[in-house]
Amino acid sequence: MRGACVYSPEFMLLGNQWILELTPGGDTLSEEGMASLYLWNMSDKAIEIDFGFSVNNGSGKQVAYKRSPSPHNFAPLGGINARGFTNFAERTTLLSSLVDGTLVIEVRMRLSVPTKSVHPTFIPKNPLTKMIQEEFLEEKYSDIMFEVGGDQREDNAKKVAKTTPVIFPAHRIIVAKFSNTLADLCASGGGDNGTNPIQIDNVSPDIFRLLLSYIYGMTISNDDMKLHAKEIIDAADRFGVTSLKLEAEASLVNNTAFDIENVKELLLYADSKNCALLKEAAMDYLLEHKESVLKNIRFNDAPGSLVSDVFAAIARAETVKGGGGSADADDDNASHYHSMRISELRRLVHDKGLDVDGSREMLIALLENDINSDNDLDPDEELGEE
Repeated sequence: MRGACVYSPEFMLLGNQWILELTPGGDTLSEEGMASLYLWNMSDKAIEIDFGFSVNNGSGKQVAYKRSPSPHNFAPLGGINARGFTNFAERTTLLSSLVDGTLVIEVRMRLSVPTKSVHPTFIPKNPLTKMIQEEFLEEKYSDIMFEVGGDQREDNAKKVAKTTPVIFPAHRIIVAKFSNTLADLCASGGGDNGTNPIQIDNVSPDIFRLLLSYIYGMTISNDDMKLHAKEIIDAADRFGVTSLKLEAEASLVNNTAFDIENVKELLLYADSKNCALLKEAAMDYLLEHKESVLKNIRFNDAPGSLVSDVFAAIARAETVKGGGGSADADDDNASHYHSMRISELRRLVHDKGLDVDGSREMLIALLENDINSDNDLDPDEELGEE
């Protein structure tokens, strides 16, 4: 009968007096066929405990068990001094577990663990990054040197004396891990523990210093990135520092106001440096202002590789116009790649551990080749069978 309850004899645990309240037919909130079980604090002092109940059948097999998910505070008599479970176990299960007509319920409880100090524990961060950055331009343990600048230049057909070169001490293992191009230069021209400087031409000392600081884990300021974006792209592209190149490219895109006067130059520059994001932004501008572009810009000297980018931009525009939005970057269906944004393609390529520095065509080819490689696997190999 719902709501009819029985009580256990009073018992003592952890210094408090307790009773159990069992409602075989369930209380008003119980599900049909479920029994409720509550623990009552019968003492005049409050207590906070973890608790649980278990029932074994006549064979000693546990047939029901529930434990409080967190500590509970039991008030003294007169307060909120009962805690338990509205749906402890099925009534039929409890009836079938009687031992000589008695239901034996084991009560487990323990005092809750006191809360530790709320003051946060101080743990120093791993100092490796800071230690590497502190070695930037330090000569003491450097084993290579770069000599940058000093190029001879002409001014009004007159040769001007070389500018003073700048020497950058560095560490072969750090530089070589970050750039294969610089690693090759170190291997071929930086012997004798750096006593023979490695010559770096066609890049200013200021830009090389920014590139080298990035290799040592430092962040290039927004002002420097904005002011020298193209020069940083050129240097990072030349020395294979891909992540810096992409960061400078994103800065150039975000800080450039495209117009009729600069869009062609930026488009051709992007094509020459494989700056797919910059090229995409320029293409978006061309499509958005196509009437003005047709009247004012001639592309007779543009490389044919731009044609595929034009069609990709048109496909993206049509997808958005048709309400389809951008392609799902988590979808490995090759048919979607051609209408994806560059950032989406780069993320997919990066997630597969592939090189993200390339044109739209190169990125798509990498993804399609990866899919084909997966499809070419022998079914038994995929299942791990021998």
